[in-house]
Amino acid sequence: MKKTELLAPAGNMESLKAAAAGGCDAVYLGLQVFSARAQAGNFTHEEFIEAIRFCHIRNIRIYVTVNTMLYETEIENAIKEIDFLYKHDVDGVLIQDLGLFHYVRQCYPDLEVHCSTQMHIHNLAGVKMMMEEGASRIVLARETPIEIVREACKTGAEIEVFAYGAICISYSGQCLMSASIKNRSANRGLCAQCCRLRWSDSHGKKFKEGEYLLSPKDLNILDRLPELLDCGVASLKIEGRMKRPEYVYLVTKTFREAIDAYYAGKPYQVSEERMTQLKLMFNRGFSHGHLFHDDTAARMSQYRPNHFGMTAGTVLKYENGRVLVKLQMPLYQHDGLRIINEPYDTGLTAVRIYKNEKLVSSADPGDTVWLDCKAKPHPKKGQKLQKTSDTKLLSAIGEAIADGRAPLPVHIAYTAMQGQPLQITITDPDGFSASAESEFICQKAQKAPVNEETFERQLVRLNEPAYTAAGVQGNTDGVFLPLSVINETRRAAVEKLNDCRALRHIRREPLPYDFALKQPDTSGLKRIIIKNDTQEYAFADVIGRELFETEVVEENRTEVPLLHDAVLNQVADLNSAGDKCIGGMNLNIANSYAVAYLLSKGLCACIFSSEAQDLQISMTLEAFKKRYGFVPAVYKLVYGKRTLMYIKDGFLASEKPASIADYHENIYDLSYNNGKVEILESGAVHAENPYCFGSYLIMDGSAASNKEIGEEAYEELHQRI
Repeated sequence: MKKTELLAPAGNMESLKAAAAGGCDAVYLGLQVFSARAQAGNFTHEEFIEAIRFCHIRNIRIYVTVNTMLYETEIENAIKEIDFLYKHDVDGVLIQDLGLFHYVRQCYPDLEVHCSTQMHIHNLAGVKMMMEEGASRIVLARETPIEIVREACKTGAEIEVFAYGAICISYSGQCLMSASIKNRSANRGLCAQCCRLRWSDSHGKKFKEGEYLLSPKDLNILDRLPELLDCGVASLKIEGRMKRPEYVYLVTKTFREAIDAYYAGKPYQVSEERMTQLKLMFNRGFSHGHLFHDDTAARMSQYRPNHFGMTAGTVLKYENGRVLVKLQMPLYQHDGLRIINEPYDTGLTAVRIYKNEKLVSSADPGDTVWLDCKAKPHPKKGQKLQKTSDTKLLSAIGEAIADGRAPLPVHIAYTAMQGQPLQITITDPDGFSASAESEFICQKAQKAPVNEETFERQLVRLNEPAYTAAGVQGNTDGVFLPLSVINETRRAAVEKLNDCRALRHIRREPLPYDFALKQPDTSGLKRIIIKNDTQEYAFADVIGRELFETEVVEENRTEVPLLHDAVLNQVADLNSAGDKCIGGMNLNIANSYAVAYLLSKGLCACIFSSEAQDLQISMTLEAFKKRYGFVPAVYKLVYGKRTLMYIKDGFLASEKPASIADYHENIYDLSYNNGKVEILESGAVHAENPYCFGSYLIMDGSAASNKEIGEEAYEELHQRI
């Protein structure tokens, strides 16, 4: 049985080494560009080269996230990044953009490509589709339930599943909230986390659950881990590229222990002490998420959107810039603290702890202590003191990270014979072997020869934390040689072993992008597509009255029937495109390679991502024509309220409001559809369309206003055709 991989996050080199020390099998990281966590530290090219060597020597795989939607101005640079990664021995890349996916499969057929969760694969049909397209692994949407995970594993695909950490409230790859409100695209790694902000009803009143309506708890399936491993998942993923190294280490170590216990046939239960440590490191409360069907109340953290920590005590009183608290857990100097307060929490650090008016470095449960607290709002009697970081715990984890990963046992053999160079060979348990010999020729000893004890003493000093000497044996016939020669030759053998272990793939030259594309038949295509419209128009030769659109979310889909005259909104649909099918806006198409990929699947046109601006569209069409010889039929959203989020099973247990409001008092209508809540944009997009073949409109107003908007779109388009 192939063991499930433990995949840890690495936002920077410190976190990568923490993941290694914690016992991960692989890490995922991003470079400075094209990463869905653009605000993580991420890696320069030089740091990546260092990281790949560090990890491969220690049997750790590295996957790099190139998982953003790409504009035409970026796609060539993204390809250069892929080429760099390929030639520097990356183990795999995670991709969202269908255009980049298509290019990599054409030009780098031996490079592992993992479909990022941003690609929005959430059903068996999608898994099968991307397997056929050459994906090495599928990272399922976080909303995917255990039943679909189990069936997906039976397809033979490598399935990766999130097991711990922050989760999105919306289906990944389908959230436009941040782009709409903050002009920061979640599909391009710049999510502003609007889901963690305050929301109210349309009259500004709080819902009884709390103000943070869209804030979910963190995922933690440790106590259900055997059920997930029984499914045969290829990889368990820990979220956290923006978390501190100590978080990465502790979570990785805990999952390492649990996975190893499973394969040893032993039960594993997280101890109360370890759970406290995990909560202190970071938590918004924990849930099993949609993976194990937690209900709305169990999944949501609508009271607070940030790190809770652990309740450390209760406020007794506040006076003169100090707060008196009664403790219920240990407190150490420099611990991070927060007092739950209104209208926002009071933050403080235990810089000075006063017990019985004496300055102390720590205090115990049951103690009453004074703490400096000058921050506002000032605490009040009865409020809870939360510990959000524990100095003693962080220090202990820091020492464990410094100790590093358990070294690999190696065997060392040497030969030191008169008239010959010293030869040293180091062999590891994975079958790698490296030898080095000295320039110095061993001489017959005139007095005391170098004995076996001396050789062993010098050779076990590997000075390489990745290895430990499991045994030394050799032959010598009474030679003399300086100890420095033994040390130099040993170092050379270790470095050669590192070189052997560091190189895991023999790369060939990439294939040229030699992809011919036949121009699809676009006869009969309407230049205006209207969604949710039933009106008759005098210019019906141009207006397309409500085409059939496939669902954006359809978890139970296993096969897709042949589709005709349809807008296709999920990757699962692409293998079933019949006559006059159009790629939908939800596929996040924003570059010429992505357009070409859709047309290669039998579609005749596509709708650009609504995030693409006119300049990007113009450059895409120009590049497409230059590469493939014709201008594709593409559409642009010119009017309508976009769906900003698709939320599985809703976010309120108590009611189903018609709308919600943000802290700027913008109103967002809600739509309830097949177990999903869709959050609609507060105001309709209203854009011109100077470059595209056609226009796409989303109608939800009165018949009169719909007709007026349709006529305006027609007139604008008619002036160009």
